[in-house]
Amino acid sequence: MLTYLRIQNFGIFQDVELELGPGLTVFTGETGAGKSMIVDAVMACLGSRTSSEVIRAGEERAILELFVSPGSDFSGFDDELREILAGENEVAIQRDILPERSYMRINGRIATMSMAQMIGNRLVDIHGQQDHYALMRSQNYVGMIDSMDRQSIEPLRARYYSYFLRRQDLLEEKNKLSTDQSARKREIDLLSYQIEEIDKAALSVGEDERLRQEYKILSSQKKLIDLSQDAYSRVYDGVSGNPSAYDLITEAVELLKEAGRIDPSVGQSKETLEQVLYSLEVAVDCLREYQKGLLLEPERIQQVQERLDLIERLKVKYGGTIEKVFEYRAKSEARLGHLLNASEILEKIEGELAQVENQMVILGTELSALRREAASKMEESISSVLHDLGMPGAKFIVQIDHQYDPQNGILIGEKPARPFQDGFDRVSFLFSANPGEPPLPLHKVASGGELSRLMLAIKSCAEEVEPVPTLIFDEIDAGVGGKAGQAIGEKLWQLGRNHQVLCVTHLASIAAMADSHFVVEKSEAGGRTYGRVVELKDGESRAREIARMLSGTEVGVSLAHGRELIVAAHAYKSNSGTPK
Repeated sequence: MLTYLRIQNFGIFQDVELELGPGLTVFTGETGAGKSMIVDAVMACLGSRTSSEVIRAGEERAILELFVSPGSDFSGFDDELREILAGENEVAIQRDILPERSYMRINGRIATMSMAQMIGNRLVDIHGQQDHYALMRSQNYVGMIDSMDRQSIEPLRARYYSYFLRRQDLLEEKNKLSTDQSARKREIDLLSYQIEEIDKAALSVGEDERLRQEYKILSSQKKLIDLSQDAYSRVYDGVSGNPSAYDLITEAVELLKEAGRIDPSVGQSKETLEQVLYSLEVAVDCLREYQKGLLLEPERIQQVQERLDLIERLKVKYGGTIEKVFEYRAKSEARLGHLLNASEILEKIEGELAQVENQMVILGTELSALRREAASKMEESISSVLHDLGMPGAKFIVQIDHQYDPQNGILIGEKPARPFQDGFDRVSFLFSANPGEPPLPLHKVASGGELSRLMLAIKSCAEEVEPVPTLIFDEIDAGVGGKAGQAIGEKLWQLGRNHQVLCVTHLASIAAMADSHFVVEKSEAGGRTYGRVVELKDGESRAREIARMLSGTEVGVSLAHGRELIVAAHAYKSNSGTPK
């Protein structure tokens, strides 16, 4: 469960600390006080995306710290995360949000957002206000049904999905080969021409770079001839009547020979100069050979230029590099082979397609059967919870049907059913709030309060199947009041007996059921707005807050009513047993 939350420079909160415990914890306060920002802070620590706009004005960064007791089951986490969590009874998650980026740390070590998301997915289920709208979108219903028996359904669904993707590929390949004869002939002619054009060019990898270097040299022949001749003259012939380097060094060697007859120690210098003289002779020979190869060849320059132009045209047409040109040719040759053998390939595709669709029917039928079982249990469980939530005559019905598609369907029995990536099933939720009224699609009959209770019922059923330690509800009481609000408060408290439940609420009857009660307030000082969170630890302060929620005042009848709600909540808890 979540044990500690600290929020620094996040929205209107400068520095807020909360110690969280088990059971039902509620957050109340005036509209706009920042209650939902507490949920946003938790979500940010658990890897949800957030914007730099949440940084408090004038501050460099927002810092969020969340402490979690994860238990000891780390299965499903990657190796790096298991190493970070190993041996820890409590996990510290820190999120630093800066204008340009954000950082995540888990137990002091830099971590990825996906690591925090793994922890969040395992330990926390957050139900926000937007989840009401999920009930109005039928595309979400299959996932809700599947969550009722994930262990059985998920492996089948994954296998089905792999066949679904393969069918998509086969249909695409079939459509390409099934084009009309004239279009196929045009494509064959085009591919043949392109392959011939590339082959005729006889390209080689790196040829363009070699030709560019050759062109650079060829276009500078006159300058190279002048430079090499000038160098040759300075080394061997001499310039403007001045002796050459070769002549000067030859004279120096003779002088050192004469000196050596007087002082033998000068011999090392003489030998070194003789080596230089030998090297000069080698250099002169190399220069002569180099000069022989320097010829003004306008024909060769034109040949190189034309070859480079051809290569550039092919690169522009087929990929940008010679390697890409070869890749294009290989793909074109494979495609050409397909087109030339279209009939044979189509026959193979049809055969594999039949096998794939047969497997899809088998797996899809199994999925449908499992979903019908899960739907039946879901109907029973939700109806029971709705009864507890003050709707004894409500009916919740799950319809599972196939959508028939003569064009793209797969035969199931005698009718072509349209395949979807999660199976053949389309799910409808039908609802009737009152006895004697026919169940109709949810979006046509459910009010806001009914949607809130229905979503809580679905969450309760999901928790029976796949429990998560911490449940967070952000204003689940939208559109609810009176007895319905009392029923929701009691249900949330019941969930809190086996879970940690955090709830942002505007409803007094829910606040009265809390095991822990925090008030979120904001104030102004020095032209700035500050948010704070205060825990109400005694019954009288809680009664005053509940009175404010009832009528906006904390005295008189409202205060008496607040006290009555707390007494009634205590009585309900005592009669229901002690929270675990």
